[in-house]
Amino acid sequence: MEGPPLSCFHLPDPSFDHVSERYTMNLITAIINIVTAPLAVICNLLICAAIIIRLRTPSNLLIASLALSDVFVGLAVQPGYIMYRLMENQHRSVPCFVRIVYANAFYICYGVALMTLATVSYQRFVAVRLRARYNAVFSPRRIMKYTAFIWVFNIIFTSLQWAGVNKISKGMHLVAWFTSLVIAAVANMGIIFNLRQNRNRMQPANSNLPERSQRQRELRLTKSVSFIVEVYLMFNLPVLFVTLYNQILGRDIKTYNHYSWTETLAFLNSCTNPLVCCWKSREIRHAVKVTVDRIIRK
Repeated sequence: MEGPPLSCFHLPDPSFDHVSERYTMNLITAIINIVTAPLAVICNLLICAAIIIRLRTPSNLLIASLALSDVFVGLAVQPGYIMYRLMENQHRSVPCFVRIVYANAFYICYGVALMTLATVSYQRFVAVRLRARYNAVFSPRRIMKYTAFIWVFNIIFTSLQWAGVNKISKGMHLVAWFTSLVIAAVANMGIIFNLRQNRNRMQPANSNLPERSQRQRELRLTKSVSFIVEVYLMFNLPVLFVTLYNQILGRDIKTYNHYSWTETLAFLNSCTNPLVCCWKSREIRHAVKVTVDRIIRK
């Protein structure tokens, strides 16, 4: 016989009324996450190590911050999801500790990822559009400060949920997420527009060769980063829209399977992102290869 759901601070009580309808989806998505969580941790740690050791450019440091958030997805968010769904199936209850770990890790990692996407998109837009200001705005030291601010901001706002202002904190968190999405979208549209302009603009034959080569490298990097951002948004937007539909608009979702699949899709990006980075960036691919070779030799 099912007991009443136990209260867990400000977290909403889970509903187990129709859990039998979700049994198969819970099991399938839990297995997917069991397989992909270790891969996400290992692959993203390699990306972080390769960038920190060999490729500390502004764009790469932001990608490293993105990879670090994916490491914590594999270490905390996915294990929390796995325990949540399996306990839901088996016991019709989820311990408060599991719910706390999952909720906090999800808010922090998701917030860091979206804000980092906005930062890296704007950074690339400045690189292709306002080249004169680029070095002043996006030095490696400033990038480290920006990434530190992003992490601290999300940790603080997630912590505020426990200070009796959880509704205000969640609301501000969601505002920050959607603001980040708007910035990322607008910046990438600007990048696409500028890339088309540069492609249509003929380079004079007697132009400065080193300057032209540097410009071409910047354009290649911009294309690669834009592709990484687009893939990340493609994987993560569904869960954001489902959350908006259910929690913000107050509309009931007919089946919680939507949550299971959209969350799992977002978590899968933690595995695909390192592959996309290595595919689109020759420098990162080479740095990862060198890092793996060093690990194997040791």
